[in-house]
This record gives sequence, structure tokens and C-alpha cells, in this order.
Amino acid sequence: MGKVKELESEIPEFNPETHKWDWEKKEVVPLTPEELVEIARRKRKADLEKRFKPLVENNVFYNRAFGHRTKIIKGVKHGIHYQDEIAEWDRDDLDDFEQKVLKLEAAKKEMDDKAERERPMLDRRNEYRKIDELLLEALAEKEENKAGKMEEYLKLRAAIKEKYPK
Repeated sequence: MGKVKELESEIPEFNPETHKWDWEKKEVVPLTPEELVEIARRKRKADLEKRFKPLVENNVFYNRAFGHRTKIIKGVKHGIHYQDEIAEWDRDDLDDFEQKVLKLEAAKKEMDDKAERERPMLDRRNEYRKIDELLLEALAEKEENKAGKMEEYLKLRAAIKEKYPK
């Protein structure tokens, strides 16, 4: 344990992004341009993989971006599973992989925007469903010349319209 601490104390502090410790020379040496390029490439690939993973947890965004693919075997159409297609992608070709990730992100944004636009209408429709029974009761009472339930229904309907405008 003491030797490890001695070795650690011999190594001066340095930036691992641009330098490395050379154990043979016992000094800090700058990284070569090839090593710097490889580090930058690994970082870019890790970033793309990080952005890509949540986009393909299910096939919704994939199908929106690339469509559902099929192949014909002996005259019969068979669907190709999206994970099988993704497995064939060359993730080391970073430019192509980045374009695919951007296409998936665009599909996600499009679907999120659509859901955001439709959300108020869905909320309003769900609130109306909650008071449908009251409407049926009000219509039944209207035939009996009672208007108590109808007034209550109309108040709730007005409140829903105010809370969830179109």
C-alpha cells in the first residue's frame, strides 16, 4: 500500500485530455495528434450513443422516421424487426450514424409537438366524459319537467369550457 502512494506522489498533475504519463520515461508527455483525434472520435460516438439509446427503446420513433420495412420470402411479405435493422447499421461511420440519430430526434420532436397540440382537446373530451351521466339524468328529468340536473350539467360544462379552451 505504501508503494502505491509513493508512485502516486511521483506523478505530477496533468490534463488527461492533452497529456499522458509515460511510465518508461517517468514524465508527462503530450498526446500525439492521432491519439487526440481518436479521443475526440470516441467522445463523439459516446455522445451519439447516449442520444440514440432512449430513441430506440421502442419502435415508435423508428417507425415514424424510417417506416416499417418488409422483405418478401417465397412470395410472402415478412416484417423486418427494427432492432434487426439497427443491428446492421455501421455505428463506426459517425457521419451516417449522426444523420440517423438526427432523423430519429426530428421524428420524436414532431410527435411531441403533435401530442402537445392535441393534449388540451383530449383533456377537454375526458372531462366531458365524466359528466355524460349527468347529461343523461338531466334529459330524463327534462321529460318530467324538472330542470335541476340540467342547470347543474350546464354549469359543469361551462366550467370545463373555461378550464380547457380550444
